[in-house]
Amino acid sequence: MSEAPYILHIWPSKWNLQSLDPTCLAAVMYLQLTIPGKFKVAPCTNPDKSPNGQLPFLTHAHTAVATFPSIVAFVAALAKQSASGAIDLDVSLTSSQKAEKVALYAHVEACISDIVSHMFYGIDANFWELTNPALASEMHVPQKYYVASRIRETYRPRLEAAGLWSLPAAEEEQKGLFEKDKKKKRDYTVTFSRAFEREKILDKAKTALGVHASYLDGKQFFFGDRQVISLMMLARSPTSLDVYLAAHILLLADPPFPDAVLQIHLIACYEGLIEHARRIRAEVARAPPYEYFTASETLLSSFVPRSFSGNRAQTQIDPADVQYRRRTLAFVAAALAMTAVYMYTLVSFVQVSAKASEDNGEGSEEGGGDSEGEDGGEEELASSSGAFTEDEDS
Repeated sequence: MSEAPYILHIWPSKWNLQSLDPTCLAAVMYLQLTIPGKFKVAPCTNPDKSPNGQLPFLTHAHTAVATFPSIVAFVAALAKQSASGAIDLDVSLTSSQKAEKVALYAHVEACISDIVSHMFYGIDANFWELTNPALASEMHVPQKYYVASRIRETYRPRLEAAGLWSLPAAEEEQKGLFEKDKKKKRDYTVTFSRAFEREKILDKAKTALGVHASYLDGKQFFFGDRQVISLMMLARSPTSLDVYLAAHILLLADPPFPDAVLQIHLIACYEGLIEHARRIRAEVARAPPYEYFTASETLLSSFVPRSFSGNRAQTQIDPADVQYRRRTLAFVAAALAMTAVYMYTLVSFVQVSAKASEDNGEGSEEGGGDSEGEDGGEEELASSSGAFTEDEDS
């Protein structure tokens, strides 16, 4: 493999899982099975750094690969190079099995993923008591106060369309003459609505989880106990579909949800899916541990473009990149210089204006004194002339 490291950018780990996001968790486990010990993990809370605005994404030198299917395809292409040491988990699948894998993957993304999003973002108690504190603990001020709610709002339209957005707590009505009767009616209505809503969500979860439980049907992996040749040895291996589903099941089974009705139902009724997820996790645990990519980040690092933030490790610098960076730095320096000149000019102008105002004030005061002297002289002259006239009359 080349010297440039493979860096996987994911949401941070929580609840003894590698990530709090199902797709990020799947990406970590997949790379641990395919390129064990040859990649690093960079915890990230800013999806804007990704090429598509979502986590996870994998970077290698100047290459950035986003979305889980793209990462799988990237590793599959890497496995064709004998010197890479990478493993393609789907290499032994037949054409019909690959078609089934695509269909089941789409079902996990469309249905199981919505159930996970419902548990983390659709239920008020789970969001405010679990998801929001977990996200806020990984962010700086002021992002920790509003980013989690913004993320929740991005999930809301899809969850509402799927019928997986829970009703908010009923607002208190204004007090009136029949307050008790209104409260009783409101309580009955809310209780009935919540019970009906919970049953609908459980039915959707049963339908979605039942599809994959029937496909497994006691097998260790989706496509049986396949034998994959790895490093001149025969070994049992899951597929990328097994890893993707296991990541979602683990995030449904492990976090301590305050509202855990669906979680309890999953653990009680779908032991096969739980065992499958634990089996994948055990396979991952046998792989060499990964290292964390330690990039010095500050409070302002989230506003710095990825090419300047140090999150893309490069062994060779492209001359075009060097020229681009120099032009950018020159532009920034010119802007700062112009700002400094403008501020200096503005301060000088204010000082000159203030001095001119002071000079005008002093001149007006002196002019006032002279006028007073002239008035006094006129009064003295008038008084003297009056006295002279009186002497003549006498």
